[in-house]
Amino acid sequence: EMGHTNEMETIRYALKNKPIITSLVDDNDLGQLLETSSNLAFILSGDIFSVEKAVAKIKAVGKLVFVHFDLIAGIGKDQMGVRYLADKIGADGLVTTRSNIILAGKRQKMLTVQRLFALDSVSIDNGIRVIKSTQPDAIEVLPGMIIPRIIHRIHKELDIPVIAGGLITDVHDLEAVLACGAIGISTSSKKLWQWQDSE
Repeated sequence: EMGHTNEMETIRYALKNKPIITSLVDDNDLGQLLETSSNLAFILSGDIFSVEKAVAKIKAVGKLVFVHFDLIAGIGKDQMGVRYLADKIGADGLVTTRSNIILAGKRQKMLTVQRLFALDSVSIDNGIRVIKSTQPDAIEVLPGMIIPRIIHRIHKELDIPVIAGGLITDVHDLEAVLACGAIGISTSSKKLWQWQDSE
């Protein structure tokens, strides 16, 4: 499906020279996030009101913005909630652990990131199976730093970009996950935001 490929390329392209996704966990960090050189931002907290303002501001500075759908208060966790996120809030994409929400996002022509918690081999096997059927635009594997080997395996089994999230605190971690095939990391670490800006 051609449209899908283009969208996948959007995420790959956004992260090509700027592998750090700035993750907004605290609204007070928004000002700092807007000044970073990242091409992609994840919003990981907030409610139906705060998220609308944050999305508008982040888009205004030319970044792609993804909302972690499962974590936003006041948006119904269903088709209509996804449509609201796309049409009214104007998010470019969504992040979710739920495959039905990935499918709903694709129907709304949003970019989709499926979040996979690599807890044990069963959860990884199940995750890979589900992702083969939902075909999100990218996969965010958490925790990103635990086992680069897992990222390598997912990268090999699925032709879908892999983002590492969680517990990545320094440049060595970043280099390690990029070396095993991840296309980027998502982090709320200001140290890494600043490191990317100085590159």
